[in-house]
Amino acid sequence: MPRYRFGPYTLSPARRLLLRDGREVPLIPRYLDLLLVLVETRRQAVDRSRIFDRVWNDVVVSDGALTQAVRTLRRALGDDPRQPRFIRTVSRHGYQFIFAPVTEEDDGAPLPAPAPAPGQEEAPAPSMAELAGRLLAAEAEEDSRDAAEALHAAGTAAALVALAGHPGEARARAWMREARWEVPGAGPVPILSGPAPAA
Repeated sequence: MPRYRFGPYTLSPARRLLLRDGREVPLIPRYLDLLLVLVETRRQAVDRSRIFDRVWNDVVVSDGALTQAVRTLRRALGDDPRQPRFIRTVSRHGYQFIFAPVTEEDDGAPLPAPAPAPGQEEAPAPSMAELAGRLLAAEAEEDSRDAAEALHAAGTAAALVALAGHPGEARARAWMREARWEVPGAGPVPILSGPAPAA
């Protein structure tokens, strides 16, 4: 069984792992399956029905589940849907893995050891205020959802405090409610920020 290497990533089907520079990138199993399908069939675009047959063959899900899975994979790979390096959306068809080159190697070989890039430090994680500002300013649906998911990942309760009182808070809360089902451990998002009755 081959293992795939592309850019700083290693995708191991046998060990069910995605690594970046030797460090594991956490993915839920179905999303890992989706990435495997895309990488294995990278020479062609994969239509949605084939993806559903391979990844969600035991359950019935909506197109939204696939859209969310692709969004999560793009985030894990640091990919931009507007200028994709890894996953291209094929309009009215499906998706294609477009990064080249992809190297295949024996998946029984030892995995690469984690090694920091020389002379590079990881960029600091954005602050809660920066994440809240990103959601409040987002205009595109995908940007709003991504920002809401990032806020949940950073902490739902603290995110709600950071959003409180800002123009656009109601819209931001709506996105937080929508996105909470996609982020493990996300907390509840009340409709109102305070005890005042709904207008």
